[in-house]
Amino acid sequence: MISDKKDRESIVVEDMSSTEEILVAKTNDFGAEIDSRDYGSTKRKLSSRHVALMIIGQSIGTGLYIGLKTPLMDSGSLSLFLGFLFWSVTMIWPLMMAVGEMCSYLPIKGSFLHYAARWLDPAMGFAVTMIYMYTCLMFLCFEVVAFASVVGFWTPVSPAVFISVGLLTILFFNVFGVNWYGEIEFFSSILKVLLIVGLMLFTLITMCGANPKHDAYGFRNWSQGGLMHEFLAKGSTGRFLGLWNVLIYAAFSCGGPDMLGMVAGEISQPRRSIALAAKRTYVRIYLFYIGGVFFMATICSSINPDLLAARSVSGVASSPWVIGIKSLGVHGLDSVVNAVIATSAWSCGNGFVYGAARSAYSASLAGYLPKIFAKCLPNGCPIYAVGTCMAIGCLSYLSVSASSNVVFNWFINLSTTGLLCTFSVIWLCYFKFKKAVVAQNAEQLDDKYFKLNKFFYPWLPYWAFGFNNAVLFFNGFWIFFPGKFSVANLFTSYFAPVLFLCLYFGWKLAKKTKWRSVMEADITTGLAEINAEEILEKEFLDATPKKEGVLWKIWNKFCDICFN
Repeated sequence: MISDKKDRESIVVEDMSSTEEILVAKTNDFGAEIDSRDYGSTKRKLSSRHVALMIIGQSIGTGLYIGLKTPLMDSGSLSLFLGFLFWSVTMIWPLMMAVGEMCSYLPIKGSFLHYAARWLDPAMGFAVTMIYMYTCLMFLCFEVVAFASVVGFWTPVSPAVFISVGLLTILFFNVFGVNWYGEIEFFSSILKVLLIVGLMLFTLITMCGANPKHDAYGFRNWSQGGLMHEFLAKGSTGRFLGLWNVLIYAAFSCGGPDMLGMVAGEISQPRRSIALAAKRTYVRIYLFYIGGVFFMATICSSINPDLLAARSVSGVASSPWVIGIKSLGVHGLDSVVNAVIATSAWSCGNGFVYGAARSAYSASLAGYLPKIFAKCLPNGCPIYAVGTCMAIGCLSYLSVSASSNVVFNWFINLSTTGLLCTFSVIWLCYFKFKKAVVAQNAEQLDDKYFKLNKFFYPWLPYWAFGFNNAVLFFNGFWIFFPGKFSVANLFTSYFAPVLFLCLYFGWKLAKKTKWRSVMEADITTGLAEINAEEILEKEFLDATPKKEGVLWKIWNKFCDICFN
């Protein structure tokens, strides 16, 4: 009996491997043949609990802890809150639903990077793959610089030392493959959640007077200095520009849809897990984005003297959270906050290496990059893609010779605009997908597949698409005001969209590609293999006995309640 069971499991594993090999060929956009027996392939080793915490964890980075000092000072408490509210609810939430709808139907490796080529235009697939890889690399540099500046809170040692530590440890853990990555991100994300929830509870308690100064400050810090500051102009125009200025930082801090798409090809039971992760987006939005910004503005005034003095300072010492905590006379907690922020920065950097490496891997499958980038270790790690990404990550050392705060802001602009370009393409993929499934009478019309609520379609997606492009186009509006212009500011604000257009039109002219119609959009290739893989995986999981013991039963019950 045991022998029969082992034989059955080995057959399932072999069948899943062959399906995986088929997928490598099918998702190839330009016919470059890559044999998985020679090059290997990534593995589906991420569970629903991994993805649930990873998507949440990616939204809680240094941007939420440190990066918001500038918009808080420049725009005011209410402008900061409203900017995050508008962006997260009307742009990030519907985009997460859209990605969940597409990827739960066709969870192929590379997801939206290949959707763009198959549904829109091969040139669009090339452009978005390259721009997303660039974006992840800029985010990697940002998080590594942030990690080094945060650790510098405790020691005057050169930031180069901690940049090296960050890069080497990220390289080490990425090479161990997606199963290690999932566990690392799972537990580091739990730390991030505990910190942000702890800070919100701390603020709630202290605002009622439970602090060393016995100061029941309530919402006093909101109104100090004005709820909405004038930015670059006087009157209502200046207050509007202050609100618009916040949107750039909201776009930087509020991520997640892209990561959900990138893990689609490496997640176990993808249709179920992706749909669950998409549905839980409201947790990130209401608890972390809106709740986090609300309580941060409550504990720290936008005209706090220590905050204003920290304008040109990077690291945790300039965090509104830490400044607010110190202003209450609480000591020692800043080191605890600093430790978790350092973990958050490292974790996000680790996640962006994952995204950049998988972009390079997908680009290799599609024929955009040399085949060598598709080479994987037996554990599923695309080793040459990871190595190349880490080499480019050495741009982080720029912060050693220049002010880390200046370089910090450079990477914010470079990464944010690249991400907005990616979001625009994802929306275009979604619009074509919705039209193609109707025109081709596709299987996705069945109610068993996850979909965006009919009440919100199509008006909310089209609003979000326009909102995203408006923020992208006007992201550098401030540099055209008197005394603000510089070549560095112009470059960092508009380099990504210009690069994206050059990539698109360059590939289009070189390869003579054409825009695909709704009937030409390929929404079926790979679907049969995904269906077969889903059945085989379910059989395999059903045949695998659960671990016994009281602790394992408690753990399994906890995971079922929280993640399933």
